[in-house]
Amino acid sequence: MPTKPVAVVCEVPDGLGVIEATGNDGASFLLLGGRPVLLEGCDCYGSVGWLVSRATGRDAPGTAEVKALTEWLAAPELDVDPLTGHFLPPDPARLRPLLSLLAPGRYTMTAAPAPHLMRLVHPRPGHIEHWYPEEELALLTTDRWPPPDADAVRGHLRRIRDGARPALVALRPHEESIAAYLLDGHHKLAAYHQAGVQPLILMLTPITPAPFRLGDYGPAREAFPGEPLRQVFGYIREEADAAAREPRTP
Repeated sequence: MPTKPVAVVCEVPDGLGVIEATGNDGASFLLLGGRPVLLEGCDCYGSVGWLVSRATGRDAPGTAEVKALTEWLAAPELDVDPLTGHFLPPDPARLRPLLSLLAPGRYTMTAAPAPHLMRLVHPRPGHIEHWYPEEELALLTTDRWPPPDADAVRGHLRRIRDGARPALVALRPHEESIAAYLLDGHHKLAAYHQAGVQPLILMLTPITPAPFRLGDYGPAREAFPGEPLRQVFGYIREEADAAAREPRTP
């Protein structure tokens, strides 16, 4: 029986909140700099359909702090458990430049090859991607696709063929979410595809997911137009209303 990847807890007491996911396993936003950039969730039409959309009028951001991790993530030197064969997550201190960009809280981190049943989804501004999920994970790209630097892709491809396993970094909004946002590693992901190898993913998941906020609802509704999103926004509004009624803990 397969065992779960080893998880470590990352404490982020002073996160800047530049990168944040809100919602639950039914739907979520990815917010960058406080602005909703991606939306994913159940289509809420009585089926098991899933959808994702990118906000209109916004380019996918790429922060210098995240990109500064590229060199280490290209060859992360992760240990492997000799009994299970699982990669062991790195010391969270080594990812501090990235972790400091997240919203304050506690996150679990795992390091594992992507599941074989994984769907890659490339959201485009103003366009709704729709599918019926049968996979274990839907990985949502957050930067340009295909990635623009062909030389970088070729460099990663050579390392992968030589046995290296460069790491991608993804953020899962909820431990039960079927989707995760790819924060870093688009060039590496393209190289993995060319090599025909399952990518290594460092997966971050908040221990206490951030609920939808009423203050994000209006800007998100403007950023994600389209009648097919009406039902999912109804669900988001209900969840945000419920969260707003919850008593605040001191």
